[in-house]
Amino acid sequence: MVVAVRRRFGTSLRVQTALVIIVLSALPNLVMATTVLLPAYQRAGELTPATWMSLILWMVGVVMISAAIGFLLSKRLLEPLLNLGRDVSVLPQTVRRLAAARLPVSGKEPHEVLSLKHSFNDLLEQVQLEQSRRNAFMATLMHDLKTPLIAANHLLDVVLDDQHLSREERVEVVSQLVDENQALIDLVQKMVDAHRFEREDVALKRQVTPLGTLIEAIVARMRPLAEERGIQLEVRGEATVSVDPKEFERALYNLLSNAVRYAHSRITIEIYSGVVRLSDDGPGLPAPLEKLAQPFSIQPVEIAGERYPAGAGGLGLFIARRIVEAHGGKLVTEMTGGKGTVILIYVGSGVR
Repeated sequence: MVVAVRRRFGTSLRVQTALVIIVLSALPNLVMATTVLLPAYQRAGELTPATWMSLILWMVGVVMISAAIGFLLSKRLLEPLLNLGRDVSVLPQTVRRLAAARLPVSGKEPHEVLSLKHSFNDLLEQVQLEQSRRNAFMATLMHDLKTPLIAANHLLDVVLDDQHLSREERVEVVSQLVDENQALIDLVQKMVDAHRFEREDVALKRQVTPLGTLIEAIVARMRPLAEERGIQLEVRGEATVSVDPKEFERALYNLLSNAVRYAHSRITIEIYSGVVRLSDDGPGLPAPLEKLAQPFSIQPVEIAGERYPAGAGGLGLFIARRIVEAHGGKLVTEMTGGKGTVILIYVGSGVR
């Protein structure tokens, strides 16, 4: 029973406020009764049972009146906060999507309650933005997943239905099928990485690594595509770093693959102590790097005249940013525009 009452009233802010008012009202009377009235009655020889009863009844009356005033004042003082609680409690019932709801704001409310409402509305706005980004991303993801699957299914139909294909033609069709499957695997892997890196920190297994050797290996993987697009790749410099080779290679590969995708004719990778400088002569970034390097994009972007729908970009940059930050570094745009883009990859304290 006591526990139930304590759960019902013990943590009530109204009860606590009322108790403070009661104590502040009754305490001066109690002090006056014990330090002034009792000694005065005692000196006058009038400290009789009737006197004691009068003092006790007086104190009880003071406490009861203080309690009534305390509960009335506490209700008045806490009314804005109680109204705020009611406003928050009815939000799920008034709108279909909670993130789209907003608390009503009135200039007559206390400053503290207004500040709390504004903060709550800002939080709801941020949640709504994240939901919009995810919805846009999921819609585009379905399209991106469907495209290679349809292409792969079409190629399989060609192999199965056309009995007159030569061996060379079948090899070419199967090669295209492998490319489509690889594109699908890459997209799924980026999704897995983005989901993991958004939810938790990047687990690193650091070891001393020659950065030049690591980048040369990435360039060797990218060179066939670069040569196909007529892009010259150049690596300069060397440095030794304490990084997770696998994760850092993934970050650099994502950044370099973006550069190869959009560069016109040249990409230069310069390695210094503490920083890698990646420059290209492409069309420049369509938005600030910190906005592009997000796992979910709500706005479409246009790069080199090609429009990418909401949600389609940013995964590779987001993964690269999270990996670099996990190493104590950061990504910085030194320059971007019609003459190209220069990105600085600060490696952190691991460079020697």
